Amino acid sequence: MALRIVIALLILPLFLAIPLELPGCGPFLPEAVFHLQVDPEAPKDFARGELGILQPTYERLYQVIAYRYLAGVGLNQPEAQAISAGPPHPDSWDGSDNPWLAARNKVPGVAPLPRIDTYRQVQKEGFYGMYLNCNDDAFRTAASTLERLRAKPYAADWIAGQDMVFADCSKGAAIPAPASDPQLRADRAYQIASAKFYSEQYDAARQDFQAIAADSSSPWHEIAPYLVARCLIRAGKFADADTELQHIVADPVTARLHASAGGLRGFVRARLHPAERMHELALALVQPDSQATIAQDLIDYRVLFDQNVKPSEDDDLTAWILSFQSGGNGALEKWRATHALPWLVGALQAAGPKDSAVPELLAAASAVKPDSPAYVTVNYHRVRLLPADDARTLTGQLLKLDMPVSARNQLRAERLRLARNFEEFLTYAPRTPVDEDAKPGIDVLDDDSALVLDRAVPLALLKQASTSALLPDATRKNLQRVVSIRSLVLAESPDFDRVFRLLNTPGDSPFVRGGYGRFTEDPGKIDNYRDNWWCPVSGRNREQAAPVANFLSPPDRQQAAAEWTRLAALAAGPAWLGAQTLAFAERHPQDSRIPEALYLVVRASRYGCNDDKTGDVSKRAFDLLHRRYRNTEWATKTPYWYN
Repeated sequence: MALRIVIALLILPLFLAIPLELPGCGPFLPEAVFHLQVDPEAPKDFARGELGILQPTYERLYQVIAYRYLAGVGLNQPEAQAISAGPPHPDSWDGSDNPWLAARNKVPGVAPLPRIDTYRQVQKEGFYGMYLNCNDDAFRTAASTLERLRAKPYAADWIAGQDMVFADCSKGAAIPAPASDPQLRADRAYQIASAKFYSEQYDAARQDFQAIAADSSSPWHEIAPYLVARCLIRAGKFADADTELQHIVADPVTARLHASAGGLRGFVRARLHPAERMHELALALVQPDSQATIAQDLIDYRVLFDQNVKPSEDDDLTAWILSFQSGGNGALEKWRATHALPWLVGALQAAGPKDSAVPELLAAASAVKPDSPAYVTVNYHRVRLLPADDARTLTGQLLKLDMPVSARNQLRAERLRLARNFEEFLTYAPRTPVDEDAKPGIDVLDDDSALVLDRAVPLALLKQASTSALLPDATRKNLQRVVSIRSLVLAESPDFDRVFRLLNTPGDSPFVRGGYGRFTEDPGKIDNYRDNWWCPVSGRNREQAAPVANFLSPPDRQQAAAEWTRLAALAAGPAWLGAQTLAFAERHPQDSRIPEALYLVVRASRYGCNDDKTGDVSKRAFDLLHRRYRNTEWATKTPYWYN
């Protein structure tokens, strides 16, 4: 038992450093996501074969899992657990979960130690990075050794030495002094070698471990050759490490080390012979009952993939991933040659409705059984490729099935595209977000439906949608506010009562928004991120063709186009509100609301979107307020105007 724990004491992470793409500075506001691009919404369900609609943008971990299921291998429960396990190493261990600290801090007379940092900074000029220096098994091994030595008279001396060893995990080079007690010498020699290893003195540590390996009386004798190989790897001497590991694997005396040494040798081979190793990994990753190796093999395979290593020989897994992630290049030819399910999925993904291969692909897709992990994916592509009437029928059947929410959202999007009337459009417009900010049971508009309602639907139908029971309550209420503001800005002579109310509701806008909408939900409050009233329609969006809404009549389309032309020409909210207020103030200078309205116009110019008219409007409102209404509280509240 002790040997098995010891094996991992100095074990390096068996993966190469993977650079992370760091996001820019925030704020990072909640954004409704209806299907994830990088990973499935429920990774553990995905690992059980509930693939939903496969995305070519999924990271390669999920592409490998998908291929196994499509190829009929799948994952047994131990394999799925190995893949789904979270990061094995914390940044630091505190007393609540570190087995070494938990055991050490209970020893009478030993001052408690609150935590141990496990990462060490890379010492390289012009480079900043951290690496895991002390693995969790090192702490379990230390706790086990403490149990063995607890009753010994030199236990306190050994604990002090071990504290020095673990202090080297993060910084420094504290090396315990040789033991004066002969009974402690073997354990102290191991501590000294370990401290040198953790403090990056790899050649010195290797020589110490070699001496331990030659001492058959040491309790660390058997593990020492393995740790010699570790030192060689840390020093970048991969060929020498490979030779050392081959000796271990070939020696029947070290049988208990064979599995660990074999895994470590795979890491070394990835550095020495990356193309050959990638081919070996690709073959290993499609083998059943690989729970002992699949997690590490996946890490190594993905790292080599990310380094653009080309396998020394062709393998189906790598070829399929490359094809699928590139949009299905070559998939049709591979499917015709093999009639394998992974390649059918790839060929369907690449196909367009007018392609000559569609009939044979549809025939093959229709033969996929409902219990197949590919069933939802192939039928999603059938919906894309079938004639409209057949696609509507198939979508209706599919939406009755149990499937991941993201898959349901994508099918609803396809059905929305096929809507024959406004009621059908409203039926399939709401979607269920799957992002981490999603609220259970709350559906909202996706961008496709919001864009149609915003640009292609006339005000009369938008008003109808705002009262339709086909939409969620929150969506109806939002549309009712949009209808109210849109009717105001489209009016020939906007009513000032409503303009004044709009000045007090910065969350109102004439434009339909998808997703979660404004971060500050209360429309009467200023949003700190300047999402107040509305921005002008950009030139590109103004000139963009309206979304297709074939369910609308020609008169409705004409009316919607005319309304959009006027909406697209609107000034930014603060400028429009300011122009209306200034015009009303000239006509009705005695109206008691004017001073407050002018204050609100200046406020809007500070917190809302600006355009080339906003600064002028802000200054004119400021000047009028201080010239005509200087003795009011609203003038006092307005010391500046904003450009």
